[in-house]
Amino acid sequence: YGAPGEQFLPDDVRKSCVPHCTWNCTQPVCEEDCEPVCKAGDCETRCPKMDKDQLESCHINCGEPVCSMYCPKDDLCGGKKTLDCETRPKCKTRCEEPKCGFVCNNDLGDRCKTVCPDPVCTFKCKKPKACPNPHCNMVCEKPPECDTRPNTLAPPKDGETVVGEGKAQHGVAGWAHGDWGTCSTTCGTGTQIRNVYCNTKHSEDCAESAKPEATRSCEGYAGCEYGTSPWSTCNARCGKGTQTRRVSCAGKQCYGNAPATQQVCEHDDPECRDCRAVVFGGPSFDGWSLDFPPGEYSVADMEAKGAKCDDISSMKVYGIYCRTTVYEFGDFNQQHNGWSATFGPGMYDREGLVKGGAKDNDISSLKVVKNQAFGANFTSGGFNATNPMGNGSNPFGNGSNPFNASNPLNPFRSGSSMAAAMVAIALPMIFLA
Repeated sequence: YGAPGEQFLPDDVRKSCVPHCTWNCTQPVCEEDCEPVCKAGDCETRCPKMDKDQLESCHINCGEPVCSMYCPKDDLCGGKKTLDCETRPKCKTRCEEPKCGFVCNNDLGDRCKTVCPDPVCTFKCKKPKACPNPHCNMVCEKPPECDTRPNTLAPPKDGETVVGEGKAQHGVAGWAHGDWGTCSTTCGTGTQIRNVYCNTKHSEDCAESAKPEATRSCEGYAGCEYGTSPWSTCNARCGKGTQTRRVSCAGKQCYGNAPATQQVCEHDDPECRDCRAVVFGGPSFDGWSLDFPPGEYSVADMEAKGAKCDDISSMKVYGIYCRTTVYEFGDFNQQHNGWSATFGPGMYDREGLVKGGAKDNDISSLKVVKNQAFGANFTSGGFNATNPMGNGSNPFGNGSNPFNASNPLNPFRSGSSMAAAMVAIALPMIFLA
């Protein structure tokens, strides 16, 4: 405000209490942004004059003049800082020595020179890129008795009437917002939104830089469910076993108990019920053949079925729980100390029988046994040392073999009419060519 009582408008023309204001601003002082603009003069190469004889016998050959204009870096515009630079730049022209020569032998060419006039230059100035802002202040009049005058409104228009009166309240424009809405997803990361508005109902009244966020990320897991993979194959080939599956949660967490990852299963393979040995004669698996179900078969029993013991070339054992033991002598080696070999499910040609312990293909008796108590840890042609039925603990091994003649547990000890035996114990079917 100006000094008390200071007026810029006469009272007789004043129509309201709105003060009349003006701005007083300083003139900013800016650095000139000027550069010289010069017009280059025409340069010449000048040499001594030659007489007639010299001109007839010789001539001078010179290149084009090489000249440059130079302007001082300092003291442009005479050091002035305003935009009305009028002083011409003090620029000069500098030329190199001319490259001249005579086609004949003399030294006149060494006295040639290049001359140029000083350039005609002016300064080209433009408004500086960075210039301080002017310092301004507002000067307003204070109308007489302005503070005591009541606010006045224009009278109602035709057809209008005043139905209420009141005083306006002082208010501050600002942003307001509603509550956050529900998350856009019920399993994982989603988005929430809310209504953000200016309390004056006009967005331009509120500062955009202070506007609160209207969206934000959120997480929800109420709708997350467990997912399962298909059940695996039953791990038991015969009887009861287990099968498994993978269980995963679609989000970070799932509510409730997770589904089972393991369950009991039961598998009934035909090989679980079958148990028999098939003996072949002649070509492997292609000559005569005879089936031997579980039991014990001496040399007489085998010949009665039509077997030719000295012609046995191959053998098949069927049944997971089957084991077949063959003997060198027809009385299951009870009276003689001969070889014996046990074979699990599979196919055994002449070479396979020899590798399994049946020497010289001379099978004189056999025993076929089906027993679910037999384990599956079986090595073709015999039991390994870690097998519950291996050396020492093998019911078919030395000392504890129930089929040994001296074993009191042997149901087939001395007195049995069988001359050879085969024993079958459970293993998955393995065919060996």
